[in-house]
Amino acid sequence: MSNEIVRILHTNDLHSQLENWPAVTKLLKEKKQHALSHNEHVLLFDIGDHCDKVHPMTEALAGKGNVALLNNMGYDGVTIGNNEGITLSKEQLDHLYDEAKFPVILSNLIYEDGSYPEWTVPYKIFTLSSGVSIGVTGVTISFPLFYHTLGWRVTEPFAALKRTVARLSEKVDAIICLSHLGLKEDEKMANEVSGIDVILGAHTHHVLERGKKVNNTWINQAGRSGTHVGDIQLSFKENEKGAFSLSVNHVQSIKVNLNERDAETEKLLSKLAKQADNILKEPVTHLAESLEVQWYQHSDFPKLLAETLREWCHADLAMVNSGVLLKSLEIGPVTLGDLHECCPHPINPAKVVVSGENLINILHEAQEERMIHFALKGFGFRGKVLGYMVFDNLRIAKGAPALNEKSIFIGNKPLQRDRNYTLATVDMFTLGQLYPAISTSTKIDYFMPEFLRDLLAWKLRTFKTPSR
Repeated sequence: MSNEIVRILHTNDLHSQLENWPAVTKLLKEKKQHALSHNEHVLLFDIGDHCDKVHPMTEALAGKGNVALLNNMGYDGVTIGNNEGITLSKEQLDHLYDEAKFPVILSNLIYEDGSYPEWTVPYKIFTLSSGVSIGVTGVTISFPLFYHTLGWRVTEPFAALKRTVARLSEKVDAIICLSHLGLKEDEKMANEVSGIDVILGAHTHHVLERGKKVNNTWINQAGRSGTHVGDIQLSFKENEKGAFSLSVNHVQSIKVNLNERDAETEKLLSKLAKQADNILKEPVTHLAESLEVQWYQHSDFPKLLAETLREWCHADLAMVNSGVLLKSLEIGPVTLGDLHECCPHPINPAKVVVSGENLINILHEAQEERMIHFALKGFGFRGKVLGYMVFDNLRIAKGAPALNEKSIFIGNKPLQRDRNYTLATVDMFTLGQLYPAISTSTKIDYFMPEFLRDLLAWKLRTFKTPSR
């Protein structure tokens, strides 16, 4: 009879914070070498959102640079997060893993015709020399409308898991799930999907220093941005019948020392950065006058973005917050890299149907100081504050004592409270409770895969700065 010790190392939610990646790989290599020197078998997994187009390298190389980094570290498998799934175009995601040296383990993403992508497997069985077999499956969080807009179908993760776990349970000695669902959903999974021994989690950026046990399932999650690495040790003991029983020796998340860095990773990052820089040097336009952004008052650059949003979405009016633009554009050449620096967020245009009554409410809320200075976190926003709200094709009469149908004009016509209008805006206002009149709209259209910076490039290619 034989025993087997297996070390599971895992990462999640790097979000392309690539300045930390050499420190992550330094620790991973040390942990992996230590385990191997003690005759442990090592498996290394990433649980998604390694890519984030907020970083210029990920933007320019459409995530392929991230895959090169995973290849270089010798990952045994990954699943995707929402950043891989819905911030890349369908074609980009379909080809993201063309050069991957690891399987993409994912059981709940399919094409619209019901077939599975060739670049995914619903599970992978790792069989060790001792005969121990470990089944690994994966699921990603379901955003059906976004995936559908891009041409995908994302299925309910627990239903997919139950089918996969049922197939695996008769074949393996342990089951691991790579879950980009978030901690609450992982806890629910541990209660509702029997047969999973370990859940490697992601999405909600929790740091579980000693893991969390729910029923008979261990859950671990290792933060965000490469600040921690997950480390789990499993023991398999063979019984007289040749089967193996599983024990979990430890579950932990280890803090990464960001000052200790791997030289090989640094070298690869430098090479990838040069490739990205060459792509982002592509010229877009030449400005005769600067486009300025001010976060707390009216300015030209947000005004241009609002106008562009309305034109792109073919809407009655548009609104966008000034804080979505991080810097001004100066006189002279403008490149794709400049636009990415100005507007790095993975935020898409959206068009919603709102009543005139609700437009009045939106205007009231947008003018409140708490909204202008609100330091938003999440929903794809990578800025500091929401900032001053700018509208296009909406005018408020000068000196009006109140906001109402007499003082607000859509185009040249007074607003009608009982009429529905199409409003072009940013998708983050449809996702939370910042503007309930928008997020509760029964008619929302997303424009994907274009981000706001793509719309600016489209506009600026034919843009001439007006004389003042």
